[in-house]
Amino acid sequence: MIDLHLHTTSSDGSEEPKEILNKAQQLGLKYISITDHDSIGAYEKLAEINVADYFKGKLIPGCEFSVVHKGKPIEVLGYGMDLETIKSTGILSDEKFFERENGYIERMKEVCRNLNIKYTDDLSIKSDKYFAAQRMHADLRKYPENEKHFPKEVWESLNVFYRNCVNNEGSPFFLNQTKDYPTVQEIATLIKKAGGKAFLAHLYGYIVEDHEEFLNSIIYLNALDGIECYHSLHDMDKTNHLLNYCRDHKIFASGGSDYHGKLKPTVNMGESIQGVKIPYEILKPWLN
Repeated sequence: MIDLHLHTTSSDGSEEPKEILNKAQQLGLKYISITDHDSIGAYEKLAEINVADYFKGKLIPGCEFSVVHKGKPIEVLGYGMDLETIKSTGILSDEKFFERENGYIERMKEVCRNLNIKYTDDLSIKSDKYFAAQRMHADLRKYPENEKHFPKEVWESLNVFYRNCVNNEGSPFFLNQTKDYPTVQEIATLIKKAGGKAFLAHLYGYIVEDHEEFLNSIIYLNALDGIECYHSLHDMDKTNHLLNYCRDHKIFASGGSDYHGKLKPTVNMGESIQGVKIPYEILKPWLN
């Protein structure tokens, strides 16, 4: 059993890297990868300890990179990279992250002012690497009087707020993120330069008219090594379709829970969907 998509406090997870290791050990996982958003901070923390004291399996260096494709913000998972090479490029700069995300918060505050929606005046991202949409959605929900401004599913779900508002050109909360992110090709080149492999993350988490067409447009770039097939947003029909797609296109398959701890309380480490373990067999063909 494996889990190649885990988040810690170095991005928007609620648990420290050591807690992730302990939990992975308790679950008997064989391989894991911590894939924080645009951050390798977890690995810098783990460099100060002996990982084997906490986790007897293998830890594959990883990161979930924010990229853009066809005007859509999406994500690419990098595995097995030399982290010093990645760090030396400056692409994971905390300064750039905070500048970008706080800029987004300021734009959403302006929307709130125009629509008479209440928010916290000094709302900002200062240390934890939470995305602007996460911080804004949580803040809006602090004020019950705001509920009348949003459909029920948007009010209750961060994912729906992100997809239907922040990533929807027809919404006043739309953020044009295309100019702030590198392309799939640029990130894949960087990952491979660092000795790693690049995988498309959670296809069915993106708002597109035709997922198959969107997937083809990415894979036909010949930039990625594979696709994340097992994921908490993928039911087994979707997972099996992606596994077959990987086989037919002679690319690799990966899988992870996208575990965040308290932020996604229904997502379990080591599982894609409830009761479905992520098999080691998908990792064997591309494990170095």
